[in-house]
Amino acid sequence: MITIFYFSQQDGTNSLHQSNFFYRLLGIDLKSMGIDIRKLAHFSIYFALGFSCLLSFSEITRKHIFYSVLFSFVYALTDEFHQSLIPGRGPQFTDVLIDTTGALCGSFIGFTFFNIKNILEKRRKKIQSLK
Repeated sequence: MITIFYFSQQDGTNSLHQSNFFYRLLGIDLKSMGIDIRKLAHFSIYFALGFSCLLSFSEITRKHIFYSVLFSFVYALTDEFHQSLIPGRGPQFTDVLIDTTGALCGSFIGFTFFNIKNILEKRRKKIQSLK
């Protein structure tokens, strides 16, 4: 969340310079492929937020996916409001949708990993009990 706030705090000019830096750093012409690095960054950082939020629960169920995504959605709304106060930046609801989609994917992946881990642990215990 601190990282999201930091990037949102950048004014329009600095944000554009950062985006262009990452385009050059990757060395791939993403623009010609129709990929916007800013939108990819939104998705990625909220993927991490959704994943982290889900793993903060001691127990992980489907309702925790909902809570994680809801929290990320609300944070995305406040983030866009914050950007509206920064010179050269503005709120975009499409960014909130991209953020929420990233959080949903991150939460779902976290849920899947957690369940696979639990299944493997149960099998390991069962095998040990048979020995």
